[in-house]
Amino acid sequence: MGYRLEDQDEPTLEALRVLGATYRSIRDARGLTQRQLSARSGLSQSTISRFENGRAPWLAAVWIARLLAALDVEPGLDGFGTTAVKSPVPGWVVMMQRFEGNRRYRDRQVIAAQTRAARAEGLEQVRLELERERPPPA
Repeated sequence: MGYRLEDQDEPTLEALRVLGATYRSIRDARGLTQRQLSARSGLSQSTISRFENGRAPWLAAVWIARLLAALDVEPGLDGFGTTAVKSPVPGWVVMMQRFEGNRRYRDRQVIAAQTRAARAEGLEQVRLELERERPPPA
């Protein structure tokens, strides 16, 4: 079984549509927009849209779990449905703190790489200036 939509059989496609519609109804019941859910889950709004429309067969279980946590759905099969029980302890807070820590780490890595690149560029500019100032060989 592949990760492309066209690689899925009809029962899988129907299951993806039902799963996405269920998530959409929970999101709607919570009064959240896709953008708000995006901010809470770390998934892009366009990915949430594709998922809700059954067009994201490649979406990993960890992301589906993030969506459940971001929707404050109480763990357990009884809580999952169009009238999903709102969790008394918002599990998404704990999950999102972990994800936020990972995001901050990735952000620091990007900043460090940008700093290294800027430092290298600055050193290259200094080297070029020194070459221009050096008198030509006689």
